[in-house]
This record gives sequence, C-alpha cells and structure tokens, in this order.
Amino acid sequence: MANIEGMGRKFTGVFKLEDVATHLQHAQKMQLRRIAETIDSGRRADGKRPASEKTYLVINTDEPYADEVITILKRHGHWG
Repeated sequence: MANIEGMGRKFTGVFKLEDVATHLQHAQKMQLRRIAETIDSGRRADGKRPASEKTYLVINTDEPYADEVITILKRHGHWG
C-alpha cells in the first residue's frame, strides 16, 4: 500500500461504472444521476466547468506504482 501520509481529501468517492450497473437498483441509479446533475448545475452557476465534462485519473493506493504517482503529484503541488 502506498504511503498516503499527508494526503488531503478532495473528492467524496469514486464509483466503478460496472458496480453501479450491477449493484444499484434503477431508482438508485436515477437518484445518483440527479445528484450529479445538481452538482453540475451548481458548478455552472459558479462559473466552473461541470464535473461531467471533466476526465479524472484514478489509481488505487495498493497499486505497485502508487508511490511513484504520489511523488509526481507532490512535485507539482497537488498533494495534501
């Protein structure tokens, strides 16, 4: 497991699309969609790009290369 000491929390969670499709009932999927749409609307009102139009890289901390990624993030001021 990577050394995540000093890591700040910036995001609330990440859902694997396969898990959403497999484990949520239709009504739950619709609720999740409404939540995402509400957040996008709020970001637009704040003059920000909607989250749904952005692309994120996600890595698991138990990957063997996680510490290398953390080093890169720290070097560019994106840690903590």
